[in-house]
Amino acid sequence: MSTADIIELSLPFKAEYVSVARLTASGIANRVGFDIETIEDIKVALAEVCNKFVNIGSTKADCYKIVFKIEESKLVIIFDCEDKSLKCIFDNEIDELGISLINALMDEAEFCTSNEYLFLMSKSLEGEY
Repeated sequence: MSTADIIELSLPFKAEYVSVARLTASGIANRVGFDIETIEDIKVALAEVCNKFVNIGSTKADCYKIVFKIEESKLVIIFDCEDKSLKCIFDNEIDELGISLINALMDEAEFCTSNEYLFLMSKSLEGEY
């Protein structure tokens, strides 16, 4: 994979579709070469972010987007939405457990990004930092 492969998933702000995101992440992470335990970690972190989007919802957009970017030895997961008011969806006090969980399971997490997207997290294959 010399260039990044990109898979996009658009989901409504409904809890019943979080399992679709988890299943998609599982298949993609398996394709990258992660072991079963790491795939579970990625799915848990992904579900944490998806559930936050579902709980907050949006009055301006019908769905949010998850972009899976497969790099040489790394999986980057980007969350975005047309409703840019959803920046910084995690509150340091209220979501302390969720933030800690994502930070523990993923190699990188951008909670309040100044980039075009709303949230980013990534995981590298073991020993590929």
